[in-house]
Amino acid sequence: MQRRREMMIKTVLALVGAASVVTTGAAAQTAPSQAQTYGFNAIARGDLNAAEARLIAQRAEEPNEPSVLLNLAYIYGRTGRADEATVLYNQILASDDVLMVSGKGEQIGSHALARKAMNRTTGIASR
Repeated sequence: MQRRREMMIKTVLALVGAASVVTTGAAAQTAPSQAQTYGFNAIARGDLNAAEARLIAQRAEEPNEPSVLLNLAYIYGRTGRADEATVLYNQILASDDVLMVSGKGEQIGSHALARKAMNRTTGIASR
């Protein structure tokens, strides 16, 4: 199952560089349950409270799922909780690297996303 999961392409929303990584419209349409499960819909409409509640519940079911951790870390970073975001990014870096798809349709590993987002979150926090 782990090998299959590593090969699966995930959708994710996470802060990377100066822009957010969001699922493409086609990906969101073909996998609406995944978009809901991993908080994309709520984040996309700007409802970070709803997204956070959904992701916390999902994290109880999938404590090491990179999509959950990246999106939750994104919310923590956006809401002034850089330290909590960094803990989640480090958790991702300590686990297997999983192939994901950005909103731009680019395939990227969960480790690269976490590193980029962590650098951005740390930069914001230090200002």
